[in-house]
Amino acid sequence: MKKILQKFGALDIILVIILLLFTVVIVYPFYNCIVLSFNTGADAMRGHIYFWPREFTLENYKKVLTQDIFSTAAANSILRTVITTVLAIFFTAAYAYVISHRNLMFRKFYMVLGLITMYFSAGVIPTYLVIRDLGLYNNFAVYILPGLFSMFNAVLFYTFFCGIPAALEESAKIDGANEIVVLFRIMMPISMPVIATVALFVAVGQWNSWFDTMLYTKGGSLETLSHMFRKMLESAKYLETQITEASGESLEQLVSSQETNSITLQMAAMVITCFPIIVLYPFLQKYFVKGVMVGSIKG
Repeated sequence: MKKILQKFGALDIILVIILLLFTVVIVYPFYNCIVLSFNTGADAMRGHIYFWPREFTLENYKKVLTQDIFSTAAANSILRTVITTVLAIFFTAAYAYVISHRNLMFRKFYMVLGLITMYFSAGVIPTYLVIRDLGLYNNFAVYILPGLFSMFNAVLFYTFFCGIPAALEESAKIDGANEIVVLFRIMMPISMPVIATVALFVAVGQWNSWFDTMLYTKGGSLETLSHMFRKMLESAKYLETQITEASGESLEQLVSSQETNSITLQMAAMVITCFPIIVLYPFLQKYFVKGVMVGSIKG
């Protein structure tokens, strides 16, 4: 113990203990969700499940994964996430690269026009009317086109591009490179931190989105995982309402027959939904930390 105190110091040890406590506080809720997802619904309603399932079952995952439309919803969620993320990076980076040139005509106008979209939105009804008039209603493109550009992400790209020495671009142009070549052959390869950051923001937003599915599609072939989970949870909550309204023996029979309920289904759906992002994040982490710090020094 004395050697540890001499090497690190008492303050370091206290900081480590505090950080460990914070880690437990942050990680435990996720762990508890996983535990509940492997527990039977009837037993979960009794509460007091903390560290491991009291009555282990795979029924929650089975019910989620055996939905008739699960494969279609999973394919739509993956497609919309991948396509929108790739295209959003392209369009956002192109806009940021253009406005990073101080000699651009009407540069301030383009920047103000973009910044306005960060603080004001058209609202649900006007957006719905635009989507309908553009022929995007009940069309897969409604998942992609509205998410191609975000001014917040453009600001990240813009700040990063402004930090790149102008001599790098000038030397490329002397060698005969045009703007497109400079963007894709020079700017984008050295912009991995901000690309990873924007990719993570866009991918998580697309993967978790369900509101646009509810508003702009009729479901069916355009169903997504998040919207499917939401409908499934609503059905489970409706069943629970019927259980609470029952009485006597019928209540006991209904409660004891429930392998799943809205809570355990919600936990299973959350674990399935979060799993791809959790797997993806470690590969982007080293770039993500640098990307979120873009502009923190320069302002």
